[in-house]
Amino acid sequence: MKASDIFRVVGKELGFGEVSLDFRPYSELKHTWRVDGKCLEITISDYLQNAPEDVMESLAWYLASRAAGRRCPRGKADAYLYYARSRDLWSQNREIYLARSKDLSLTPSGAHRDLVAIFDYVNSFYFSGRLSRPTLAWTCESPSRRLGFLFEALDLLAVNKVLDSESVPRHVLEFVMYHELLHHVNALDARPVRRVHHTKKFREQERLFRTYEEAEVWLRRLVFEHRKRR
Repeated sequence: MKASDIFRVVGKELGFGEVSLDFRPYSELKHTWRVDGKCLEITISDYLQNAPEDVMESLAWYLASRAAGRRCPRGKADAYLYYARSRDLWSQNREIYLARSKDLSLTPSGAHRDLVAIFDYVNSFYFSGRLSRPTLAWTCESPSRRLGFLFEALDLLAVNKVLDSESVPRHVLEFVMYHELLHHVNALDARPVRRVHHTKKFREQERLFRTYEEAEVWLRRLVFEHRKRR
């Protein structure tokens, strides 16, 4: 069944009389919708254009339920949520994603800091050297949005370029690296459908970082100063 037909069937079950579907070349896995009376217009990322039928049906339930202001029926969204974070999806879209991600620099050696050296130290000191090195990148996003992120399905770890500075102590950058690698370690034991959030256990693990308090103060100040300049 075509994706548009799948969305139309699910939409009708949720009370929509007309459902249209469009694909767009978003840089991220992004979805939007617009409701006009009984008409529902959905736009989804073209990363999903060749998704399996069960994934497309799961996505239809996930988005149409939200558009209808309802809770998605239990289990209906699981196939999509799993696929959205899977290597099955991102291995075939890796080059497209990287080409569209204008904020990313895949050269780990910055003007003042080298992410390879930072990773090697953090991995050795805190993880007994057992972690394999991911693709390391700098991101030019606003630090008030995020200071780093781990894209598990692409084996990509990015750190905000604002930390590539001699004015920022090295241990602050090490802490951001440690934080993202903790996500990786905890994801190994997580349920596949769920993200690993900042749980109580995660916060306790963060505090094992040797200069945790100082690094947190530095990062809070950095984000505050950036917001103040906007």
